[in-house]
Amino acid sequence: MLKRAYDWCVSYASHPGAPYLLFALTFVESSISPLPPLPLLLPMCIARPDRAWFYALVCSLGAVSGGYLGYAIGAFLYDSVGSWLIGIYGLQDKAAHLIATSQDFWFWVLVTKGLTPIPFKIVTIMSGFLHFDIWKFTLGMVVSRVTFFAMIAVALRFYGDDIRIFIEKHLPLSAAVLALVVIGGFFVLPAVL
Repeated sequence: MLKRAYDWCVSYASHPGAPYLLFALTFVESSISPLPPLPLLLPMCIARPDRAWFYALVCSLGAVSGGYLGYAIGAFLYDSVGSWLIGIYGLQDKAAHLIATSQDFWFWVLVTKGLTPIPFKIVTIMSGFLHFDIWKFTLGMVVSRVTFFAMIAVALRFYGDDIRIFIEKHLPLSAAVLALVVIGGFFVLPAVL
């Protein structure tokens, strides 16, 4: 089953709709969904290392666009949708602490969290709730998410074949590591906020 899923992701890289799906996954990851784009981005870049920069751009645009939706949820719907999404991660107490103490350093929180695989929607929603300056918010999102996806693109553009060989040779281990990074972000998030 794992091999079929991997093969589907790799074969889907050539599909004309792949960039749109990648954009959509990244958009919702920055605003409402816990599913990150990495499980699709990595095989797509491995299958087409010549398009790694393009895929990084698609992800960056999706993340920034979705970040504005997360901001709007925090600014206008925090009491309903925003608090529910933050409650899923068990961060209500941390969110209250951040609201009380973080205005002076929120830009750096935004940039730091955007450079990690930790769910980015928490930071975008909290930015809206804090009514953090929209221009600083935009700058922080662009710097962090473009850098994050560019680092992945660089690695896969120049070492894509070696990474592909390793993944295909050790597919269960590779899937476990990816799952650990993705799922681990949910457990690490309360500790780092």
